[in-house]
Amino acid sequence: MKKKSLKLFLLSTLFVLLTACSSSDASGSEAKLSFSHFWPSHHIVQTDVIEKLQTTLDEESDGNMQLEIYPTGQLGAPDEQYNLAVDGTADISLSVHGYTPGIYPLTSVSDLPFISTSSEEGSKIMQTLYDEFPEIQAEHDDVHPLWLFTGEPNQILSASKPVKSLEDLKGLKVRSPSTQMNAALEALGAVPVSMPVNDIYESLNKGVIDAAMAGVSTINDMKLYEVVDYITITNISSSSMFTVMNKDSYDSLSDANKEILDTFATTGAVETGKALDAGGQAGLDKAAEEGIEIIELADDEIARWADVVDPVIKSWIKEMDDKGLPGQAIYDRAKELGSN
Repeated sequence: MKKKSLKLFLLSTLFVLLTACSSSDASGSEAKLSFSHFWPSHHIVQTDVIEKLQTTLDEESDGNMQLEIYPTGQLGAPDEQYNLAVDGTADISLSVHGYTPGIYPLTSVSDLPFISTSSEEGSKIMQTLYDEFPEIQAEHDDVHPLWLFTGEPNQILSASKPVKSLEDLKGLKVRSPSTQMNAALEALGAVPVSMPVNDIYESLNKGVIDAAMAGVSTINDMKLYEVVDYITITNISSSSMFTVMNKDSYDSLSDANKEILDTFATTGAVETGKALDAGGQAGLDKAAEEGIEIIELADDEIARWADVVDPVIKSWIKEMDDKGLPGQAIYDRAKELGSN
C-alpha cells in the first residue's frame, strides 16, 4: 500500500512539474528575432522606428516576440545586408538597394533624378510601386519584404568648394549611392565615386572625394559637420531602401505574431520616411549651428540640372523596356504619385 501511495505521489509530482514546464514554455519567448542595419545606434530610424517595432512586438505579443537590434553593420557590411536576410544570418535587415546594383533594376526607379522632394513622399511612392507592380515584387521574391522606402533627398555636401551652379560641379569627385546617380553625376560633369554612406567621413577627410551626394541627416549621424563646409540643396534623387525578412523566419511565426508584425509594416514606409525627414531637418539645424554655408539653388538653375539629366531618365526607361520590363509605366506612375 505504501509503495502504491509513493508511486502515485511521484506520478503526481512529475505531472505537476511537466505542467509547470509546459506553461513556462508557452508563456516564454516564442520568437527571438534579429534586426540588422548599417546605421549607428543613435540614428533616428533606430530610435524612432526600429526601437518602436521592438517595443510593439514585445508588448502586443505579451513578451512572445523579442527583437534584438544589431546596428553599425555588426552582422555585415552595408552591401551584405540583403543577403543576411536571404540566408538567415539576420531575421530582418535594412539597407540600400543601390549598394548591390543590377539586382533590383525596376526598384531603382526611385534613384532617378527628381522623383520626390522628401523621404516621406519618396517612401509612399516606393511602397505604392511595390504594391502595384508584380515585377517589382519579383525582385524581392527571395525574402519577405516588410516595407520599402527611400532615404532623404540627396544634397551635395562639399568639403571645400561651394556648388552654386552646374559649372561648379565640373571635375569634382563626388560620392554616389547608386548606379543611376553615377550616370546623373557624369551628365552633370562630376566624377562619381561609389561608396556606402559609412565611408563618406573618412573619404572627405582624406581628400579621396571632394563632395558627397547624401542626405543631410548625415551631418549629425556621421558627424560630417567636422569635414563639410558647404551644403547645396538639390533634392536631385533619393536612394531606394528596404526592410526585409528571412522567409523561413516569417513563416515560423504564429498567425497572431504575423498579424502584429504585418500591422506595423503597413505604416513602416511612411514612419521611416517621417523619421528620416526629421533627421534631415536636425542635420540642417546642426549645419547652421556649425557655420556650414547652406546654398539654395534657384528654380532656373534647378531647371538647367533637370535638362542635363533628362537623357539619364530616358536611357533607364529604354534599358528596362528593352528587357521586356515595364520601365515607362513604372516611371510614369512614380511621377504621377510625386510632386516633383
